[in-house]
Parts: sequence; structure tokens; C-alpha cells
Amino acid sequence: MIQTSIVSHLTLLHGSADLVMLVVLAWLLQERVKYGWVWALLSGLLIGFISALPLFVPLLAYIVLYALTRVFQQRVWQIPMVAMFILTVIGTLLQHFFTIVSLQINGVSIVFSEGLRLVTLPSALLNLLLSIPVYVLVTDIAGWVYPEEVTI
Repeated sequence: MIQTSIVSHLTLLHGSADLVMLVVLAWLLQERVKYGWVWALLSGLLIGFISALPLFVPLLAYIVLYALTRVFQQRVWQIPMVAMFILTVIGTLLQHFFTIVSLQINGVSIVFSEGLRLVTLPSALLNLLLSIPVYVLVTDIAGWVYPEEVTI
């Protein structure tokens, strides 16, 4: 609800932040989270249902983002905030690339360079700005959901 009612109306040029993607990324980067693919799948389906895009576009983007997150967790696991920044940019580029290709296939004439300049790059900047507070908030929530075991 926050994504559709508030965040989508806060734009820079023609780009807007994707709060759902940021929350899913931050959740997937948590060490103790299990079944992250379920959250990616459900989020992709949810965004697919509420957007005007074909259902497979956000679903494919979120599943690919989940796979990239797993790779980053294995390689950059000691610095999750850096992984969050990198994956935020990659996720934004992926989503917008899939969206532009889907729209072009459906007959909408979009100049790729204009879409990149006016929508994708401003969206990436907004996502980067929101990624820090989202990551901190999701990390706190993950600490409540998955408390660390204390050994005596």
C-alpha cells in the first residue's frame, strides 16, 4: 500500500523508487532468513497483479534478483550494505530493462536511451537513497523474527 499510494508519487524526472524491491533485497540479504525465494516469488506476483505490466515481467525480475542475491551472499557476505547498494542498482536496471523490452514487444514505441536517462537512472538514484533506511529497518525486523541464540 505504501508503494502504490506514497512512494510511486515521489518522482525524480519520470523515475520513482521501488520500495517493494528494496524490502525484498534487504530481507534476502539477512543471514538467518530461510525461504527467501518465496518472498521474491510472492513479491513479483504482487507487483505483477497491481501493475499494468504483463505478470511475468516483475516476476522474472524478482526471481533473477533472488538468484543474484544468493550469489552476492556467497561472495560479499561480510559487507551486506555494499551488496545492498550493488543489487539495488542491478535490480533497478533489470526491472526497467525487462519493462522496456516488454513494452516494445507489445507495440509501445520507447526510445531506449530516453527511458534510461529519464526513468531508469533517476529511479536507481531514488532506490539508492532509500536503500539505507530500508536496510536498517529490515535488519531490525529480522533481528526480532530470527533472534540470535545465546549460549551460556
